Amino acid sequence: MKRFSFAAIFSSAIALLSMSACAPAAPLPPTNAPLTEVSVVMGYLPNVQYAPFYVAEEKGYFAQEGIKVNYNWGFEFDGVKLVGANQADFAIVTGDQILQARSQDVPLVYIGNWFNAFPISVTSLADKNIKTPQDLIGKKVGLPGLFGASYTAWRALLYTQKINEQQVNVQNIGFTQVQALSQGTVDAAVTYSNNEPVQLELAGKRVNQINTWEYAKLVGNGVATNEATLKNRPQLAKGFVRALLRGVQDTINNPDEAMQITVKHLPEAGGENLATSRAILSASIPLWKNSRLGETRLADWQAMEQFMRDANFISTSVDVKQAFTNDLIP
Repeated sequence: MKRFSFAAIFSSAIALLSMSACAPAAPLPPTNAPLTEVSVVMGYLPNVQYAPFYVAEEKGYFAQEGIKVNYNWGFEFDGVKLVGANQADFAIVTGDQILQARSQDVPLVYIGNWFNAFPISVTSLADKNIKTPQDLIGKKVGLPGLFGASYTAWRALLYTQKINEQQVNVQNIGFTQVQALSQGTVDAAVTYSNNEPVQLELAGKRVNQINTWEYAKLVGNGVATNEATLKNRPQLAKGFVRALLRGVQDTINNPDEAMQITVKHLPEAGGENLATSRAILSASIPLWKNSRLGETRLADWQAMEQFMRDANFISTSVDVKQAFTNDLIP
């Protein structure tokens, strides 16, 4: 996930397995028990893709677990730093951040998956006829920066397809992918598949996307905590994951209801921005689906760790079995 700004989104600019739908759970009755306040470093800015959190709050799922969530909006590296230092309870981070942290002896643990797909795609206008990674050779490709999830996924795509970086003309264009593609200053751009391509299509442009998750095994956004929390407050961690996943499932099952709840909590998602908000949510939901909601697979962690060592993202090997757990998944 990247820094989403409604001002930027509305001015100019995280084939998956499906889950069976069921009726959304009714709102839970209020509890009189005192709630434990937890701090969650969300990364970036409030946005419609955080609908599962708003749903979990609105329906009382966090409260049922005895939890009151305090959101800390910042950057992904803030979550790594604060949770690693035990100054925040949870953070939403990608799996590659977990491995980088653990390679530096920061005791983060990934405890529940949200984005089952690492939501980065290489987007181009359809008339460029760029459909496969090999079609990128010799082309100008814009990146928002040589850092973060976009850069990791880009490097992983090249790595798995054995494309030398020198075979592509990479340009650092900042977060201007929509403008750069529309104006033809680049042939393709590295984007979030539930953001910039949505904007382009809403503007009437036909696009092709090379979905990096179809080629590279990277673990997407999920919940991280630290080893101390897992040891000393395991039920709190389990309750947080359980409540969030109920919110995710309800959003998958009933996106219209989730949209209504989101607008209640985030008014700027409605009004003249409602159509774009709905499109972003619609593009996000397929990325969350999983054969077992919240679970990640050892083989994916192992493949990601191998890539990150080979690509010099980490300088030492990391025991991935210590980096994640599925034990808290309902």
